[in-house]
Amino acid sequence: MKLVSEKINQQHYFSVGYDPISESYILVQVITYVGYYNRYFKISKEEYDWFEHDINKLIVLNQECYVQNTKHPKFFFSEYPIENTPEQNEKLKFYMQTEYQQNKKRVLRDKILNFLREIDKAEAAASISDFGSLNLCRIWLENILEKLENGILPSSNGDTIGAMKYISQHDCLSVIHDLYEAAADVDTYYSNECKEW
Repeated sequence: MKLVSEKINQQHYFSVGYDPISESYILVQVITYVGYYNRYFKISKEEYDWFEHDINKLIVLNQECYVQNTKHPKFFFSEYPIENTPEQNEKLKFYMQTEYQQNKKRVLRDKILNFLREIDKAEAAASISDFGSLNLCRIWLENILEKLENGILPSSNGDTIGAMKYISQHDCLSVIHDLYEAAADVDTYYSNECKEW
């Protein structure tokens, strides 16, 4: 679970933050006696604020949640499925899928940024005055990044993103293998991994 404005107490193995998906403040306990996993508890804004203003109250709440664990009224769900009800396991599954989808977007963004770096290297390495199509490619990639950040980039449905079409015209750049590899990497990842967001 990715929390906004997360505050961590390392001494007592917990953190608090805001979860935009459930629109709730969450207390996260790190459980280490059976491997390593987290338990999540819904808390109030006031309890979240205790981190800054009255940490001892929050430590007591954390201890209460730990002792009562899944029976505590604030228990949301656990990353350890055996501790959950079927409904809570559905929540766990939903959060895991959401995080996986968000990670796919991060990976695609990183691949696009790498491709932009390779365009810069290609322009610097090959003293060619006409980089019109590579400049168009740069603008196009920046547009894709903006759509990705705003959540409006459509899923691929198996199609490529079209990165290769912008550089195939540059026969003189064929020696610059990394540029082609980066373009193919963007196209392949988008086509295969981004069929659904």
